[in-house]
Amino acid sequence: MSSTKPERPSRGRDPGLRLRIETAVLPDKKEEESPETDSDQSSPQQSKFKFTLPDNLKWIPSNWTLPKVRPVIRSAVAAWISSVLFIIPAVERYMGQVSAFLSPPADPFIGVVEREVIIIGIVALVWGWSCFGMFLANLARSNTDPTVTFVAAISGQYIEAGPTVIIAVFIFLGSVFLLYLRARQGPGPYLFACILGCICLDITLTAAILIPYPYYKLGRSIIIPLGFHSAISVLVSILIFPQTVSAEFTTRLQGVLAPLIKSLELQCALKQNPADSKEFASIAEQIKASVRQAEAGLIPLAITARLLPSDLIYARFAPTDFKSLQAIARRMAVRANGLTIYFALIEPTRERFPMTPIPSRPVTPGATPGGTPGATTPGGSPGATTPQRMSSRPASPERQSTTNTDAEDDQDGWLNHHRKSRTISCAPHVHHLHHHHHHHHGPLHNLLHNSLLHLSLSRAKNEQAVGVFESQRYMDIEATMFHDPDAIPHTQQAMNLLFHCCDPLLKANRSAVSAISDWLRDARRGRFAFWRSAKQKKTAWQTKFDTLKKTRDDLEALLKEFKSQNRFEVLEPYKPVLEAKGDVEQDSPSHRYLFHCYVYQYHLMRFTAQIIEMLDEIIRLEQERPRNHIWTPARKLFTWNNWNLSDINDDEEDPHLVQGLDPSVMDDLGMANKRDPDALPPHNVFEWVMNQLYMFFRGCGGGNALYAVKAGILTVIMFIPSFLTTSAEFAYENRFVWAIIMAQLTLARFRGDTTFGWVARVLSTFLGGIVGSVIWYISAGSGHGSPYGLAAVLAVCYPFFFYARLYWPGPPMTNIIFFVTTVLVIGYSYQDHYIILPGNPGSGIDVAWRRFVLVTVGVTAAFIFSFLPPATTIRRYQRTLLATTSSELGAIYCSVISFASSRRLQEVPEVVTSLIAIRSKLSRSAVLRTNAIYEFSLRGRWPAERYKKILDLQMQIAYSLSHLMSIMEHMEPSWTRAFLVRTRFLDPNFQGDLLAVISMISTSLRTGDPLPQITPCPLVDRFMLKYHGFSVIHKEAEEDFGLPRTLTLETLQDEQYLMFCVGVSTAFGIVSRLDRLMLAVKEIVGEQYHLHGVSTSFRVGVEMGSRTNTLTLRTPNGV
Repeated sequence: MSSTKPERPSRGRDPGLRLRIETAVLPDKKEEESPETDSDQSSPQQSKFKFTLPDNLKWIPSNWTLPKVRPVIRSAVAAWISSVLFIIPAVERYMGQVSAFLSPPADPFIGVVEREVIIIGIVALVWGWSCFGMFLANLARSNTDPTVTFVAAISGQYIEAGPTVIIAVFIFLGSVFLLYLRARQGPGPYLFACILGCICLDITLTAAILIPYPYYKLGRSIIIPLGFHSAISVLVSILIFPQTVSAEFTTRLQGVLAPLIKSLELQCALKQNPADSKEFASIAEQIKASVRQAEAGLIPLAITARLLPSDLIYARFAPTDFKSLQAIARRMAVRANGLTIYFALIEPTRERFPMTPIPSRPVTPGATPGGTPGATTPGGSPGATTPQRMSSRPASPERQSTTNTDAEDDQDGWLNHHRKSRTISCAPHVHHLHHHHHHHHGPLHNLLHNSLLHLSLSRAKNEQAVGVFESQRYMDIEATMFHDPDAIPHTQQAMNLLFHCCDPLLKANRSAVSAISDWLRDARRGRFAFWRSAKQKKTAWQTKFDTLKKTRDDLEALLKEFKSQNRFEVLEPYKPVLEAKGDVEQDSPSHRYLFHCYVYQYHLMRFTAQIIEMLDEIIRLEQERPRNHIWTPARKLFTWNNWNLSDINDDEEDPHLVQGLDPSVMDDLGMANKRDPDALPPHNVFEWVMNQLYMFFRGCGGGNALYAVKAGILTVIMFIPSFLTTSAEFAYENRFVWAIIMAQLTLARFRGDTTFGWVARVLSTFLGGIVGSVIWYISAGSGHGSPYGLAAVLAVCYPFFFYARLYWPGPPMTNIIFFVTTVLVIGYSYQDHYIILPGNPGSGIDVAWRRFVLVTVGVTAAFIFSFLPPATTIRRYQRTLLATTSSELGAIYCSVISFASSRRLQEVPEVVTSLIAIRSKLSRSAVLRTNAIYEFSLRGRWPAERYKKILDLQMQIAYSLSHLMSIMEHMEPSWTRAFLVRTRFLDPNFQGDLLAVISMISTSLRTGDPLPQITPCPLVDRFMLKYHGFSVIHKEAEEDFGLPRTLTLETLQDEQYLMFCVGVSTAFGIVSRLDRLMLAVKEIVGEQYHLHGVSTSFRVGVEMGSRTNTLTLRTPNGV
């Protein structure tokens, strides 16, 4: 493609620079003026009454739909029924009170039954454990008197040392078990059961210490109200808007498909915007956000899918029939992520390599001057431009100047402003760069030099700049191989052709996914339409079936047409040269623009194939399930480990282990095994037994076990006021058990979670106490409380409360504690006026104040105790986890390459499962790190943004490995061999460097040791040892694997060539992200092994032939 040549640059400035700045500024002015014009034309009345809901309240209208309001009504009715029973004094004396806000019946019927059965089972188990403790304590008691009243017993005069020690042991062991189970199972059906079990344990054994005989009925005050609550919840979930697990599953599956539909609509709209416009970048970000939303929807979908085998439903489709749709939806989300890769490849939205400002020093003639080039194109292939074309092109395009400075470390406002907003552009010729760079920069060079100097000096106040070696080599690569002055017009041309040929398929995909969503919505509709005749039902079914079949056939026909014809439109810029037998490397746009288009086309075809597969599955179900049946969980209802799923289980027992990862993946070579560095393998039976005992006791020292033991010790310490005769009466009358429960439940495994719990519980208790007091005073009026007024007020408040309880997007802990405190204040206030019991806390504000004080005491005790050993921090856990995932990604990478080489199909499920486990582990760690900001340290702030960068890069590598595995599955063996040769993935020298980088990253993160200042990075330089361009086989290669050496139009149209190009781009993305990961880790751990005299200057314009290194060693001065 020929383009207009720019004018001859003047001595100090490139005229293209001024033009680029002007074209970038003028549209901004128009955009700034357009809102003013619109506002002038709008009427004052319109602007006066215009109201926009704040962002923190947008959850209210977004959840205001009938399917989401139904659980609110169901939960409110259950809570109101419980309140009415509580208001009746005779019933209240027998029932007691329990908060319905802990476990509202908002789930499907089977989910409610499962949760309530687990709650009753664990609380009953705790009650039995408490009774056993009372029995043993009574055996040690020297004075047993069953005639003592409870009022007399709370004075503490009957406390004895022996029974108290036995009760303390039972408190400790019971707390350890419950809190370990809570930490091990994570959020789910066991959470509230463990919490209520701890409450039962604390209340029963607190009173058991005081009574001089075994009063086994103490647990009734907990188990009876829970029984009422469970019965009401189960009945309400059946009678009021009953919901099945299948219904919830299909609704959540629609929640996964809806963002995918939106992303397809946005991609159809992309063709209307230039590639270098702000609108294009904005839409690209919206597409990525939509795909992330779809991926996030897979987690609640997996939670619901767990109970599908236990569902009870009358419908055509069995609950387990939908499991296959879940697997396809997960693959669709991965393919949708592949479509977004295109936006990380093209200018100007491509990923950038972070530039590190070098220390201030005199500029050497060998240094690469000019602006700071960005990252190499991840999807770019080896050698984006030929060596001959590079000599006539500017050395560096416009790049946004970035540094590796953490955003949290920027204290200076001037520095922060320039770091975010400055754009530096420089376009001198390559030969001018090499010989005359001192004379052809002018003010722009001074501006760049001063900016880098300021950044370097600013960083020097706190920490030394890292990654200078890698950054300078990337600048050399960018200047010599990746710069194209016509990048924007070539990108725009390729993008226009790409979206023109893909537009029909995108629209068809959007219609097909919408049809699937509509089918999911109507899958259970008409089950109870008994008044309709069989003929009417048959006609309606046939119409729906024909529509689905037509949608599927049309989509398949369009996909075949796209593969055989439409996708070739992106070859238009290359056809004239190929038909004229010219040099396509010289006379046409760079091959990377074609590779970028192929990346998008491949993922679009795979995404379409997944849609067709889902339509095939739906059509199969429609044919095989013609009639309604009652599907029951007769053979399998619940199992103990049903909740233990790798993609939803929040247990983070061991940062050295990735849950769900098959250990065999790490041993696929049969020789890569871990060894004990301190002992040889056992040589006899005794050594084997001792080794097994050592492994067992080391396993008992896991994070969850140590946390549970520590929490048990804290619980016993908090019981001390109830153990002593002098303070037992005071503790009981002032409800000190509240402080015990709060301390027990606030202490978490990580110090940051405990600190957050301290802040959240204090704040939510204070606000909940105020709201509860206000509601009580409104219902009581000027009297001592009216049961009718209280019932009426609660009937009005409960729907609003449960709407916020279920859908407020804040922390669940804050949400629950707020509403539990509100209900407790109301309940104890009413109880104080109608039922006289020892230790009544009063009513209204008196209850709220006492509750607030005791909660503050409990959470403060937990906060202080969290600093005592063994103290675990999220910071250390995050670093260890990222080290583990780095190592596992390396193992999975080896498995992918091994599959490509050996083609053993049994490896595919293992690799796919491992990649899912890695992504799930990283996703959970992103949630876990939220509370790391509460782990304040006197040493300084935690570099949260730097750790987030590492996590994001690892997630991108995991997705790239998924895409590479998909490509390897569909590529023919000969093309696979050619791919492995071009990418050097079977070259032991390159693989040694790559695996060494992964090992260094993992080890450095695990130990915290600094990395060498000079490493094999950038791997991209070694990856592109030889220039290939469009060619499949290098011209100097001896073996061609039966593939064409000469590039023809037929070769470019071959689908195997398309997958070959996509594989090269994906491999390049993996390698370049490893380079960025190395720099990101250096920003955390620093560097070591400095070598004086090693230059960071490189030759510019080196041809990509047989060279092995761009590093030039200069002779020291004076030698």
